[in-house]
Amino acid sequence: MLPSSTVENYLKTIYLGVGALTPPQRLLPMGQLASALGVAPGTATTMVKTLAESGLAEYEPYAGVRLTSAGDRLAALVLRRHRLIELFLVQVMGLRWDEVHDDAEQLEHVVSERLIDRMDEMLGRPEADPHGDPIPDPQGVVKPQEAQNLLTCPLHERVTVTRVLDQDRSFLRFIESHDLKPGESIEVEDRDTASDSVRVKGKNDQRITIGTRAASKLLVHVAHVILLCLLASPVLAQSSQARPEPPRTNLSGYMDFHFNKLEFQDGRLDLHRFVLLVTHTFTDRIRFVGELELEHALVEGLEDAGELELEQAYVDFLLSRSFNVRAGMMLMPIGIINERHEPPMYYGVERPFVDTVIVPSTWFETGVGVHGEVGRGWRYRAFVTAPLNAAEFNADEGLREGRQKGANSNVGRVATTGRLEYVGYRGLTLGASAWSGRSGFEFRPRFDVPVTVAEADARYTRDRLELRGQFAQVWIDNAGQLNDALAVRVGVNPNIARAMRGIYGEGSYRVVSGASFGDIGTFVRYEQFNTQHRMPPGYVALPEFDRHAWVVGATYWPDPDVAVKVDYSIVRNRSAVIQAPNSFNVGLGWWF
Repeated sequence: MLPSSTVENYLKTIYLGVGALTPPQRLLPMGQLASALGVAPGTATTMVKTLAESGLAEYEPYAGVRLTSAGDRLAALVLRRHRLIELFLVQVMGLRWDEVHDDAEQLEHVVSERLIDRMDEMLGRPEADPHGDPIPDPQGVVKPQEAQNLLTCPLHERVTVTRVLDQDRSFLRFIESHDLKPGESIEVEDRDTASDSVRVKGKNDQRITIGTRAASKLLVHVAHVILLCLLASPVLAQSSQARPEPPRTNLSGYMDFHFNKLEFQDGRLDLHRFVLLVTHTFTDRIRFVGELELEHALVEGLEDAGELELEQAYVDFLLSRSFNVRAGMMLMPIGIINERHEPPMYYGVERPFVDTVIVPSTWFETGVGVHGEVGRGWRYRAFVTAPLNAAEFNADEGLREGRQKGANSNVGRVATTGRLEYVGYRGLTLGASAWSGRSGFEFRPRFDVPVTVAEADARYTRDRLELRGQFAQVWIDNAGQLNDALAVRVGVNPNIARAMRGIYGEGSYRVVSGASFGDIGTFVRYEQFNTQHRMPPGYVALPEFDRHAWVVGATYWPDPDVAVKVDYSIVRNRSAVIQAPNSFNVGLGWWF
């Protein structure tokens, strides 16, 4: 990914936002990021996912984002340029300290490192800008500052103003007019909690009363830090404690609207899905995520019209970066699409065939488990969930109808699932996942139907190019006994395989990027998917279920959150009798 001005602004905002968090917070909430940048939450999420795929950020869906070491360094270098430019404009160009921020915002993206180094040399290698903000060194390292604000520093002791945290022009002019700029010596005489005010004695014994919000934005250096513990009153101790964040509720969602024209059939218009996502943060350590999906526009009793599903409803207990607990209805961490299925995030109107008939996306179940990040670039998820129901398997769609979906799920024998990802190399994501469970609980007399799903995938992004690939295989033990039992139950032998396999590779390229009218990308994907890859003894594979497809198309993003898609699917199978139809598809999807 090229470090465009948009990318640099995101990196800088995340860097500053995470730096301002109070422990135990470690991730910047997406709502905070979107608000700071003045964009919609969906826009922020789209860009953050791109940053994560480029190795610059670590993104946890519905929780927040932080930068990787590579992202931290790039963000620090953007801040270095910004703060050196501000200081240069004040000291050399003679501009006021309250009018340089906006100019520096523009210039930080276009000046060369050579020019920045020359500015740094001319200014005498400064450590802070006109507002007292520390200037990172050429390696992106920031010298730590020991500072308190006017709410936490000791009373009746001279302190030196070192930094002003608010860049608002009117606030800076207020600070300047009352001699509270960095370098000034002041004394906090009183704090009145009832009126939320702080009385300060400044230059020439001038006294001024300011609000606690303004006081929190003035950082000071205390000469005798040791005396703080001896002189601080109970009121001071209380004021120094971080106030807990109030509960927060955020709403987001996405939509898919499709036109599908199968070969030899009339075209169909379908409001495929409308999804509402609700997240609620109880505390910094406890959050809820819910996802409600309406498919095909309406639900009508027992009519085959639509479907209303609760796809996610879980509580996260965020204990640490390396270990967290999740419980409720959750997406299975299998493959690329199942956890990342918002329409602007993938090419093609429909999801890949492999992620539909081999990995049954969208796949969700009730359960409990753990997740976290360990080492440098390693992420894991491991859950215990309800199993699949083998009585609903079929030859055409494999496991898909066997999802219990949390509807009074049978958990006589629980399933286990997990995923391991590596994101330590910029632009590359490698993943492997597995699911295992016994699924024959409906049959009497009961017999085991052990099912195993294994999958490996890779994604690589560089500049405008994106490559992705996935391999998945399913093993069904006792498939012959399963077929016999279902034949007795329904009167027709379903011919279910003992092994299913799918693989695909996709390449895409943004032929237009950053234009005023939006972005345009093209893609091509090749897939092989066979729901009868291996048959149990005595059964013959049906050639119409051994399929492959070429999918070609394009996506237009008038906005990062809105995708207009078109593609053509050429599908073939190995049957000489039953022909797999090609299809022309147009889609509109958005995310907010």
